[in-house]
Amino acid sequence: MSDDIAQALAYIESATLHPIEVGFYSRAAVLSEEKDRGKYLGEPGQDGAATVGGTLVSVLANLTGQNRTDVANSLEFASRVAAKEVGDNDHTSAYWDAFKKSIFQIGWFRQADQWSTDFINGQTTGAENFSDYVIDNVRGDPLYSSAEKEIVIRALQSLRSQAEKRAFFRRFTAGGSKGSFGVNSATVTNGALAMRFSAFTFNCNAVVDDYLIFSIKNITADVGKNNVDAAANQRTIDSVRQKLEDKLDKAAGDYIDSVDI
Repeated sequence: MSDDIAQALAYIESATLHPIEVGFYSRAAVLSEEKDRGKYLGEPGQDGAATVGGTLVSVLANLTGQNRTDVANSLEFASRVAAKEVGDNDHTSAYWDAFKKSIFQIGWFRQADQWSTDFINGQTTGAENFSDYVIDNVRGDPLYSSAEKEIVIRALQSLRSQAEKRAFFRRFTAGGSKGSFGVNSATVTNGALAMRFSAFTFNCNAVVDDYLIFSIKNITADVGKNNVDAAANQRTIDSVRQKLEDKLDKAAGDYIDSVDI
């Protein structure tokens, strides 16, 4: 066994995850029946999307069923590790830094990672809400291919129109005057599984009830954005898959929900 695989296995074993109340969000049915988080991301040959904690992940049609499972498991594990680690700082850069630290210890490696800042004045920004702001940001971001931009934007527009699924996402993304969420695209490039994501943090001058649809006309906010390009070390992913699934406990699915796109 190589050192990197041994280290990943030891890390997963020792990690402490944010606890889940099974059935609290009533999202455990798929895992109870299918025993596979990847099912939330749809079937191979079709684009798919799901929310995993505070991340909206979109997958292109070229992902296999196993790819989808690996993406979903990795995101839930890192989300729960980060939530446990940062506690009340879950809508700040500290959460996303902890999230990345975890992802990069379970079979993914960093290709690019950069934070930037912005300031929003709702009177002048032109965006009706924070999801409009994120959509405009993704549309002009060279991090994503044209196909990735299209599916990320389509998934975000779809999520905000689905009240029940938006309410599920809100539990992980809205914290009064502070909120955050990430958008993520997963694809296979030259035979290799890859993820690109942008995490946004919003520190507002007033309480925002829902960071997808709440009007920001009278809101000002300091914004942080973290762009990350990650690729899978498939040998490590394959070697830690069972350990990761055992750690997550597949009977509990209250961190993930499908999004119709």
